Amino acid sequence: MRIRSAAWFPPGLVISADASLVELAATVRDRQGHLVGGLHASDFEVLDNKQPREITFFSEETRQPAGGSAPASAAKPSMTPVTAPPPEPRTIALFFDDGHASMLGVHKSAEAAARLVTNNLQPNDLVGIFTSSGTTSVDFTRNRDLLLAAIARLRPHPLSGVSAATSCPTLDSYAGYVIPRHLDPAVESAALAEAIRCNCSSPPTPQCVAWQRTNIDLAARTEWEQTRYQYTTDLEAMGIVIRHLAGAPGRRMLVLMSPGFPSGDMQKQTSALIDAALRANIRIGGLNSEGLSTRMSSARGMVLNEFMTAAAKSTGGQFHHDTNDWFGGLEAATALPEVSYVLGFSPPGEPDGNYHALRTSIRGNRSYSVETRTGYFAAPPAAGRETVQQRIDRIAMSSTDQKDFPVTLEVRQEPAPEGQARVQVTIAVDAGGLRFAKADGRRLQELTFLTVLEDAQGNFVAGQQSVIDMVLAPATFTQKLQTGIRAATSLSVPQRGSYRVREVVRELVQNRIWASDAPIQVR
Repeated sequence: MRIRSAAWFPPGLVISADASLVELAATVRDRQGHLVGGLHASDFEVLDNKQPREITFFSEETRQPAGGSAPASAAKPSMTPVTAPPPEPRTIALFFDDGHASMLGVHKSAEAAARLVTNNLQPNDLVGIFTSSGTTSVDFTRNRDLLLAAIARLRPHPLSGVSAATSCPTLDSYAGYVIPRHLDPAVESAALAEAIRCNCSSPPTPQCVAWQRTNIDLAARTEWEQTRYQYTTDLEAMGIVIRHLAGAPGRRMLVLMSPGFPSGDMQKQTSALIDAALRANIRIGGLNSEGLSTRMSSARGMVLNEFMTAAAKSTGGQFHHDTNDWFGGLEAATALPEVSYVLGFSPPGEPDGNYHALRTSIRGNRSYSVETRTGYFAAPPAAGRETVQQRIDRIAMSSTDQKDFPVTLEVRQEPAPEGQARVQVTIAVDAGGLRFAKADGRRLQELTFLTVLEDAQGNFVAGQQSVIDMVLAPATFTQKLQTGIRAATSLSVPQRGSYRVREVVRELVQNRIWASDAPIQVR
């Protein structure tokens, strides 16, 4: 069984937009790297799969820089002294990839975040702490003590689940991704050499060497298939944060602190995240949590940093890597550019479901460089159908019981190590009441658990969503029929009083739902 988990928040304001509109956030720089302002829609040229597109939406966004100087091409200031306006408030979501970062990466990222919270926030700024594992989260707040306490609790939380069983060659997820795609010859050669040493006589025969080439390709594909879901977990957690951030006030910013991960075959998911951020006016920044690594080749860096680089360029943010200045990188990633642009165009025809490459430039000016998204996924419209997540969210926000299969819900109070009370929620699903799919002699099912905590007035306090992927061997399946499938989550309670726990369980095979409430008095 594989478990993925993330913090959950109620759906925010739904932003209505033309689904066929492709949006691009862009910054333009001259040869000296200075930002360029004062451009118009007619100055930009956008090629979609090498086909020119008419820009139907355009805006220039400017802000007063901290030093008071204007960006290039902006109007000259008058001689009359002008009082600088107060800084525009920001809502910053700090997202820590604690499922893949090393102990050093988490520590240094947390240290930088603590400095940011202590020294770099304006009075009206809001900050939230979120993690890919869902073990630590703080909703957007100005309470620095609360933020610093959460940052101090950050630790690596490697995701649970299966891993490849191949012993030789030994491959990690990066090798599993790049070897079949021939993206890193050095890694491929090292794996082949190891396989030959393990499996061939000395000297190796040509036939054995040829077989080892096939062997490492199969081993790499197996490794990637067994670990890919861990990276989709990160993307799902980011999606929840983006949805929550979309309803926040001020200039919205999402900062990803991660060692990076292969994402080249997840264009549908990554493009959807970037589209959601653009439509909600969210700027995505990034910081490679591992700092400067002398062991990282250029090929490895390009593969692991691909998504964070694309997300930052696409939304007008900044991604910082190959540096040990964690705080400097985080400070820059949370700074707003002095001038930027938002462009939009409507592709002709119906969405084809394919990935489209984009190229954006300034007409007749090769000395200007444009930083923006490099492509998008033309997803077909949903035709008004309610998505699985929307259905779960809707049922979670209601108070109606729905019991399509047998589930037992147990809620109790438990003391936390820090002395703050916590609510422990245990869910037991009767496996006999579920239908399991069959494949390759195993039983398959997926259960989604959403736990929501509300106070006596019905106000949202905390939420946690987890997914259990089950691929059960016959013996394990028989055991689950006898013992049931259990899941548990623990949520912090801010103060004593009356609360309501709302639990929603969804099973995949028949798309059925169990939902109910349980009151609890926290003393």
